[in-house]
Amino acid sequence: MAQALQLKPLDIYVDPAAKPVDSRLAALLAYWRAKRYGTASLPTRGDIKPGELISHLPSLLIADVRPGEKTPDFSLRLTGTALDDLFGGNHMGRRFDEIMPGKQGWLARAALALCVEHRRPMRFFGRVRFPSDPATPVMVEALALPLARPDGEVHMILGEIVQLRAAALSSFPELIRSAAE
Repeated sequence: MAQALQLKPLDIYVDPAAKPVDSRLAALLAYWRAKRYGTASLPTRGDIKPGELISHLPSLLIADVRPGEKTPDFSLRLTGTALDDLFGGNHMGRRFDEIMPGKQGWLARAALALCVEHRRPMRFFGRVRFPSDPATPVMVEALALPLARPDGEVHMILGEIVQLRAAALSSFPELIRSAAE
């Protein structure tokens, strides 16, 4: 299994193996994989049916991929109500770096760019300071899944962010180590 990489100086990690601990994320990953047509293809936005994801809707997001100077830029097309609470309101249409300014937003954008470039799922976890309460870090696990146009170009990210359950903390040794430091 690939080692999770820390996005220093933040307490956020990228797991290129994309093996979620949280059962909600594992279910979303299985759903995304079931929508693929062969091993080389990616699902399209049209393949994703909100009615099939009812239990996920509060914690889902869809981000548009936009060309950037060096790496793609991302703007939020849709966010669930639980994410609106974390982000401090509905931010549809806004870019990531507008919602999460500074290094945290820049690193989130760079990590999502890897999902686009490599055309594969990416898993993230860590302590994140959200705009709703920047003084209090929230422990989360997230999944980013690329969606492609029929021509194969990745143009959206389907994502889900969930707060870590206390029972799952032992599955995140990186977070336990960083809390002790």
